[in-house]
Amino acid sequence: MKLIVRLAFLLVIMAAASAFIPSYLIQGINELRQRNIPEVQEKSKRQKEDTLRDQERQRLLAIKEGAKRLDFKKQQAWYGWYNKREEKGCDNWQSDRHMVECTNKKMDLKSEFETAWNSQHNLYQQ
Repeated sequence: MKLIVRLAFLLVIMAAASAFIPSYLIQGINELRQRNIPEVQEKSKRQKEDTLRDQERQRLLAIKEGAKRLDFKKQQAWYGWYNKREEKGCDNWQSDRHMVECTNKKMDLKSEFETAWNSQHNLYQQ
């Protein structure tokens, strides 16, 4: 009989403990969550900022690379334009007057090229 009373007593204590422990654990978990919410929010905010910064960096890099390609293409087009229209003998000046004539011709050709290039690429003349 004592054994049955002891077993019943142990069962009552275990039942009470099992009812108390989950509520205590839930309360502790909720307290931890409340303490971690600002940290989690700050971490999420930093991650979003980092992502936006990386996206902006990639966008600017793509623009810069596109501009470099366009500049290279323009330079190659200028060389082709100039070589087709260059007066013969301007690569070896015969006199100061000849140098001035060749330089003026090159400047005129450069101006024509810029106008043609900008009209084809919808750019304003610089």
